[in-house]
Amino acid sequence: MHKDKHGNIIGVGETTALSIINDLFHDCSKIVTQYPLLKILTEEFKDSLDERYLKHKIDIVIFRPDKKTIVVRVQGKDHDGVLKSARDTVQKKILEWHDCIVVDLEWQECPYIFKEQKDENSYLEVMNAFKSAGLCI
Repeated sequence: MHKDKHGNIIGVGETTALSIINDLFHDCSKIVTQYPLLKILTEEFKDSLDERYLKHKIDIVIFRPDKKTIVVRVQGKDHDGVLKSARDTVQKKILEWHDCIVVDLEWQECPYIFKEQKDENSYLEVMNAFKSAGLCI
């Protein structure tokens, strides 16, 4: 885990996941990291959510022309707790209600990504997560 030049916390696995996603979507999409959840929400949701949700940032967002936005969440071991996993569930539903496809890269299913290894295995982990979300890449 480290902070980027803007002070955003970059968790384990995010750098490798971003590199692979850049390889897979390099020609047809805009890829943004640490994107504020607030920018995705409609006004009615902004008014109804607890302030801590409004501070959340999405690890990786893929904006595709004429297609649904893809939100990639890199979920480390710290997301296993009751409180954080409950917040993750709420966040996922909110994103889906805002016409986003949510792809979760979870530490249990992506050991190579969380070892920051960019190789055939980590590519397969990313591709399998996208497939589980209903996307073929």
